[in-house]
Amino acid sequence: MFTFNLLEEKWLPCVMSADDALRDLSLREVLLDARNVSEIVGDSPPVTIALHRLLLAILHRALNAPQNAGEWNEIREAGEFNRAKLENYFEKYKSRFDLFDEKYPFYQSPSARENVQDGAVMQLYFQGKNNATLFDHSTISAPKAISAAEAARLLIAFQGFDFGGIKADGSAQTAPLLQSAIALIKGKNLFETLLFNLHWYNAQDEEPFPFSYAKDLPAWERDAETEAVERLPDGYVDLLTWQARRIFLQPEQNENGETVVKNTVIMRGYSFPKTVGRHAKETMTAFRASKTEGFFPVGFSETRALWRNSLSLLQTVDGEKSRAKMLDWIDDLVVDGYLNRTDSLPIDFYGLAADKGKLLFWQQESFYLPLAYLNDSDLLNLLKTAIEFAEEISGNLRSSIKRLAKILTDDEATAANFPAMPFYWSTLETRFQKLLSDLPNEKDAAMREWFGDVLSIADEAFEKTANSLSGTAKELQAIVEARSFYGALRYKTKESTNFKTYIPETKAKGGTQ
Repeated sequence: MFTFNLLEEKWLPCVMSADDALRDLSLREVLLDARNVSEIVGDSPPVTIALHRLLLAILHRALNAPQNAGEWNEIREAGEFNRAKLENYFEKYKSRFDLFDEKYPFYQSPSARENVQDGAVMQLYFQGKNNATLFDHSTISAPKAISAAEAARLLIAFQGFDFGGIKADGSAQTAPLLQSAIALIKGKNLFETLLFNLHWYNAQDEEPFPFSYAKDLPAWERDAETEAVERLPDGYVDLLTWQARRIFLQPEQNENGETVVKNTVIMRGYSFPKTVGRHAKETMTAFRASKTEGFFPVGFSETRALWRNSLSLLQTVDGEKSRAKMLDWIDDLVVDGYLNRTDSLPIDFYGLAADKGKLLFWQQESFYLPLAYLNDSDLLNLLKTAIEFAEEISGNLRSSIKRLAKILTDDEATAANFPAMPFYWSTLETRFQKLLSDLPNEKDAAMREWFGDVLSIADEAFEKTANSLSGTAKELQAIVEARSFYGALRYKTKESTNFKTYIPETKAKGGTQ
């Protein structure tokens, strides 16, 4: 008989606060000793955020808290989560945390056992035959066995991040966290990180959305198996442990006597009704409105860094966009005096991007967020102007580089081979954090500095492209023409009413003012 109880086995990779050593801990150890853990480090960003959501669900269920801001602060002042409540909860549901329990295998559907496929555990890595090996370099023809610990971590992430398409029993919708930039507010240790993301949980106050305590059960407390049906979450804990797939892991013993998993099956599970979105329920993701498809999550893009969408991440506008509910809760804690408006908190965003059934990349990006942005519309308007200026100058630069490419090769598409745009956006990304930090304290000075930096970085990007050429007569002539074109566009942007207030007195090299 195989057993792997997540409360007792060491399967969570943690960086310890005392010495920065990476150590595997059990679920019990992680939650009872959270103040001595610096952070959890998953196998990938999707795994990392999925593990945090699991821990939050356990805390909400075991503590039934925080029911208000005062209770949140009591937990903070205690410096640890209530050990007695956690231990009682662990004791009551210990068998439900066994990965290989015969009746209730953790996060799985035992009835799917009869559909197990040879080597199908690879689907936990890269989702089948038509995708690149994004998660792993093994292949279906030579599947590898993975440890029970690794299988547990992938299983938890998979329920949130599997893409749609054909499963063992038919076509499934995309799992709810795919294509989302999921926010995690970070603290000095894991206790603080979990506390900052422990949202107000109160059925009477309908927070974070209307629910019933009696019905809001996590996956492991439910006696009934997951079904391939559409339904709405019964509550926030149900949402955090949403079972988008029916999965069964088949354990076996390797030549060293270790419990491993090679074979599994993945089938359809719960899905949201097509007419109902998640934006009114999800607490860790920002959403934007589409004219035709309702609200969709703000996610990662191969061509656009997340900071360029910071207005969508930080601002709610009725009918247009909504920031993560967790930021609204943090703002409530500021209003109630438990956090300071002058504080800044680091926020990590995690996600996995896909396109037409193919996984593209996973990502993790970080900001330091001054809490002043959470209730200051003037600050957000300045930030909007700053980003709009960067986008406008980007358009100037892109058009000029296309002009250069057209002169040299008679094909604008070759502009993609030049270094201008990657240099421009990557350099601005490092500069954006300074703007974000400075703006609440010195608005005009921060805006003027940003505008000056945007112009000088764009100029440098153009010159890097010019200097990358070999210097033939034709190239020099093309550079002169493209530079003049760039200068004219730049001047027009500088004279715009929206931007003129913050434009420094500078002149583009070779440009027309």
